[in-house]
Amino acid sequence: MDKQKPNVIIYARCSTDENKQDVEVQLKELRRYCEAYGWSYEEAWEYGSGYKTDCQPKLDGVLEKIRLKQINVLLVFSMDRFSRQSPSKINALLDTIVERYGCRFISLQQGIDSDNELTWHVVKPLFTYFANKFSKDLGEKVKKGIAMKKVNGTYKGGRPAKKVDLVTVQTLRSKGISLRSIAEDLNQGKSGRQRTSYASIQRLLQKHR
Repeated sequence: MDKQKPNVIIYARCSTDENKQDVEVQLKELRRYCEAYGWSYEEAWEYGSGYKTDCQPKLDGVLEKIRLKQINVLLVFSMDRFSRQSPSKINALLDTIVERYGCRFISLQQGIDSDNELTWHVVKPLFTYFANKFSKDLGEKVKKGIAMKKVNGTYKGGRPAKKVDLVTVQTLRSKGISLRSIAEDLNQGKSGRQRTSYASIQRLLQKHR
């Protein structure tokens, strides 16, 4: 592609079927990569089922920006975080992004870069296959786990929601405190799944606008 100024968007996704997953883990690495190259960037992220892959509204928005030439670099953490659709669908989508819309695609974890012919034409198809296989295996594992919990009477309908005090968040936000700083304040003395990501706080604020 032409050596034009990079208009970068980073995209992160986590499956609601995976425990202890948070988009913030991906976003931190993607931000670090952009900052290392001095790139300014936009962010897009979402949560969704690992085996119901047809609905990714935030990704649809990203693709529209790429189609309109507003974005010329799409950076993702991993191929399976980008999409787990069938390999034929995802390869066709990636070819459209790169060849038709002229957007560079980078998958950080696998080192896939559309500017590198070897990784693009040889390595990329392998990882679209693995991403789809991971999704299928995860879907079956989740379904079996739910079925077993229902038999045992222990199924409670998915991942319990983290409790975040809306008033506290709104008060801190009104003082101009960043979402990351609010998350750090709320997470003091907490560990593991008790911690709240800045993305969770952002979702809470968006929900109560």
